[in-house]
Amino acid sequence: MTVTVALSKSYTSGPDSRTFAEVQLREPTYKEIFLSSIGEPREFQPTQGGAVLLVYPERVDQYLQRICVSPGYEYLHVLNAVDSLRLQNAVCDFFREEPAALRPPMPLSSGSDGTPQE
Repeated sequence: MTVTVALSKSYTSGPDSRTFAEVQLREPTYKEIFLSSIGEPREFQPTQGGAVLLVYPERVDQYLQRICVSPGYEYLHVLNAVDSLRLQNAVCDFFREEPAALRPPMPLSSGSDGTPQE
């Protein structure tokens, strides 16, 4: 799966003065997540007041180095704060599974015409 992150403006970067207004990211692989020991880019930490969601910028950056399809990681250094956070959110979204309650139910079986049967 590849996602396209629309940026708030166009940027020109790199030795070839490439202009871009979006960034394409591919989904991280098992190897990148577990074998490279990057882990998840964010996690909940318990506190006295309840759980707090921590985002690890160094992990987000490690993923961007690996999963940036276009224009390429080497072009991203010029992004402003808003667009940098858009990329951070896109990386983190790869690690969020849709809750089962929001997924359409899967039919257990189907009739000869393909209609779901319960």
